[in-house]
Amino acid sequence: MKKILLAIFLLVSSLVFSAERILSYEETFLDEKTGKVHAKGEQTPYTGVIKNFKIPGEDGVFEGKISFKDGVIDGLVELYYPNGKLAKMATFKNGEKNGIQKKYYENGQIKMEILHKNGKKDGIAKQYSNKGILIGEYPFKNDMVDGLVKQYNEVTGKLEIESTYKNGKSEGLLKAYYPSGKLRCEENYKNDLREGLRKDYYENGVLKEERFYKNDKLEGISKIYYPSGKVQIEASFKDNKLDGISREYDETGKIIDQTEFKDNKQIN
Repeated sequence: MKKILLAIFLLVSSLVFSAERILSYEETFLDEKTGKVHAKGEQTPYTGVIKNFKIPGEDGVFEGKISFKDGVIDGLVELYYPNGKLAKMATFKNGEKNGIQKKYYENGQIKMEILHKNGKKDGIAKQYSNKGILIGEYPFKNDMVDGLVKQYNEVTGKLEIESTYKNGKSEGLLKAYYPSGKLRCEENYKNDLREGLRKDYYENGVLKEERFYKNDKLEGISKIYYPSGKVQIEASFKDNKLDGISREYDETGKIIDQTEFKDNKQIN
């Protein structure tokens, strides 16, 4: 009988001591010198869960529970909307985000998911509409957008824009599409600025406009085309201003208007 009682005592003791400690936000404090959280009245940094933790965010103030180890965030963080629905969840290791982070709409649909590595975004971030449709894919490397970004229509889920980024800046070709999937426009970027020729197309594939950029400013001859493919308007630009002769044509190629500009002002 004594052996049975001893076994029960040891079992209960192990359950008690292995249980996760949970305190309310009001029962803890932050040591501003060390940056670590403590339970009130205790010198040892806190290990356990803090509930009723309030954190302001872009969508309001969230309340939730945060796991701590030796005074720093470590483990699961869950934040909730006032209606009790999960708003955000993330995993931390030694105070830094490490692993999957998810955000949710108030209706429960997932809003965004992204992986973190040592506190920095790393991998493909996915963004969703409040109806669960994928509307964006953003590749991250060392906390910066790096690679092919894809944006989708929030109703149909079809691809609308794809563009290339390097170290957080637009670099290379951007393409935009009609709902039908046909190419709408294409332009090039260099160090986050438009550079070179931009082309816009009618949905049937016929060229609609041509514009040339230098350091994100219009430079040289821009052209607008009729649906037939014939030139309708051509204009000369310098440093993003009309400069030179602009002409308008009818569909036979005959000039129907001609104007000269200097520094964006008409001179005849």
